[in-house]
Amino acid sequence: MNREYEYIQTLTQEERRTFVECFCCMVYTDKKVAKEEIEFLKNIGKMYGIDEKEIVHILQNLNKQATMEKAGQITDRKKSLQLVKELCYLANSDTGLDDDEIDFIIDVAEKMKVESDKIKQINKWVLDKIVLLKTGNIILENE
Repeated sequence: MNREYEYIQTLTQEERRTFVECFCCMVYTDKKVAKEEIEFLKNIGKMYGIDEKEIVHILQNLNKQATMEKAGQITDRKKSLQLVKELCYLANSDTGLDDDEIDFIIDVAEKMKVESDKIKQINKWVLDKIVLLKTGNIILENE
């Protein structure tokens, strides 16, 4: 497993489900589901040990408020920061961040007591990483 995702091993099964529920809420926040977002959910499900049927069940029974409350039960700072990072990745995976996605990230982060400055730092790092990966693919003629 990629070192960036080693933290998943530290999550309880309930925390894994909460992460995936947050991802599902994020996908539906902008009322549009991009093909990249569906692929992201499938891949993330595998990484978090949540099968596709369970993800479909989560998507069909989304409750944004309940999901945010569950996220608020994650009190481990490192896990909270990882969730914010993953939400930023997801929000930036389609055509860009929209206001509803930003609001959802802020709401979840606030429930987990993550400061707004930290959210901005994480999102900037995520954007920088996305640009670097795209640049690398162009330089290596992978695109």
